[in-house]
Amino acid sequence: MKAGVAAPACWLDAATTFVQARTGLVLGGARRSTLETAVLTGMRRAGVRDVGEFFSRLDAEPALLDDFVAAITVGETYFFREPRQLDLVRDRIIPELLARRGSALRVWSAGCASGEEAYTLAILAHRMGCASRMQIVATDLSRAALARARRGRYTRWSLRDVPDDVVLGYFEAAGDRFTLAPGVRRAVELRYLNLAEDSYPSLATGIWGMDLILCRNVLIYFGADTVVRVARRLMDSLADGGWLLLGASDPILADAIDAEVVTTDAGLAYRRRRPDHRRPPSPPPEVAAFAPVASSIARATAALPAILTDPPAAAIPQPEARPDPELAVRAYTERDYDRAATLARRCIERDAGDQGAWIVLVRALANRGDLAGAGRACAAAMDVHRTSPELAYLHAALLAEAGHHANAAAAARRALYLDRGFIVAHLTLGDALARLEDREGARRALRAARRLLAAMAPQQSVPASDGESARRLDEMARLRMDLLGVRAP
Repeated sequence: MKAGVAAPACWLDAATTFVQARTGLVLGGARRSTLETAVLTGMRRAGVRDVGEFFSRLDAEPALLDDFVAAITVGETYFFREPRQLDLVRDRIIPELLARRGSALRVWSAGCASGEEAYTLAILAHRMGCASRMQIVATDLSRAALARARRGRYTRWSLRDVPDDVVLGYFEAAGDRFTLAPGVRRAVELRYLNLAEDSYPSLATGIWGMDLILCRNVLIYFGADTVVRVARRLMDSLADGGWLLLGASDPILADAIDAEVVTTDAGLAYRRRRPDHRRPPSPPPEVAAFAPVASSIARATAALPAILTDPPAAAIPQPEARPDPELAVRAYTERDYDRAATLARRCIERDAGDQGAWIVLVRALANRGDLAGAGRACAAAMDVHRTSPELAYLHAALLAEAGHHANAAAAARRALYLDRGFIVAHLTLGDALARLEDREGARRALRAARRLLAAMAPQQSVPASDGESARRLDEMARLRMDLLGVRAP
């Protein structure tokens, strides 16, 4: 079939079903024309004439699927959108949370598109003087949109509601393009996530225990059943007392979730009930435990530097320079995963016994979305370092991400055989067992993690958790036990 030729209704129906199954998006009515254009354009670019072959390739080739998803999820967003909600965040939600929290606030922009919403929150935090106490993660279904967000370059149209002093203070103009200041870009962790998939709450991706979630004008694209599932996972991803904000066009969730519905000048908001105010839980049809994945988020806990006077990033060593493991770790903590993987490989080429370099390589590949490459690197690393509990844990996390939960449980048990005190392995084992419907085993694993966490200082960083404190991981374990129907102390 040639692009430009009208698509038969039969395969448009099949395409609609495929998209809904893979992404949760419902493309009915006028959006079917967008779907038709995306299919025909995608077939032309892929050099495919048969529709069935095209869908088979979408299933097998993540890059091709990413391009296709980007073509059907074109959405409008801009900086400082829905200002009344931002006023609510600035004047009530953030001050209330800061007063209650002894640690940094966790904020999630769910369905962030090209990053305008997440970066708006970073600018807002900087102007409020609380950037050092906020960790912002932004996720989207489209890797193409995330790539645009990472570049941080926008047109005047994206800034149409932004005051001139903000544009001057946080952007650098070059012709008709405006580049976001490096300090703001570094304040946001950009991650791939399909909201329709049961892959969160999640320790490793940082999607758990959130104090504030913005998921604005996203649920309108899902079918009714998917809306309920996503809404419940969003609430499960909140810390006690955490807030969920939706867009004006999104459905009302009061009947779908157990939450305090708060009426504000900016519309309805939802707040997770404190344990003593929560309704008695109803057993869910399936366990909604957190799902560890291969990647980890490097936390941004320092104050934003001077916005337009940041020093240039450290130069990548020339190929002839001696590989430096510390540079690989630094690139990883700065969330420059391509550079981290390159530097880690150089270290491994010089010394295959450098376990730290292998760990950086596995995590960096997974964080940039190359799970197959991360799996190969992890297997190679374990051939060299057979007694490394962290590599065994990463192997378990990769298996869990692939949906092989029985194998993930076995790999987590191997990590615990090597180190009985490895907290993140206990948490990973708890998740795998929960997904295998072994509730009692999951409870034992989570209780073991909480016992170990109780022996640590509350603000102490937990090994292999990318800087998560014992207090926050204990809170996460308690929330997961709540979901399993266990009353946690």
